[in-house]
Amino acid sequence: MSDITIEQLGGFVGPGGTGSHLHMRGQVARSALSERDRAAVDALFSNKASVNANLYYRLTRPGDGGTESVDALPEQVPKALLDSVKTVLD
Repeated sequence: MSDITIEQLGGFVGPGGTGSHLHMRGQVARSALSERDRAAVDALFSNKASVNANLYYRLTRPGDGGTESVDALPEQVPKALLDSVKTVLD
């Protein structure tokens, strides 16, 4: 099954900015998510809405036409995905 990648963007410190080597990322196999969490993720991708917030998350997954992404507020993202986010230095 496919993986869902999550990246934290914005916030007070602003990791993940253009040219930054510091990122907040995680990855979870879709099959490892509960049925409820999979439904929440599917709803985010189905109902893409613009996010105007200082802190948000970008979820990415393989789609029919290639990779697809959606931005979401922290309270919209399932806890299992949020818990996977770690600080990464590229």
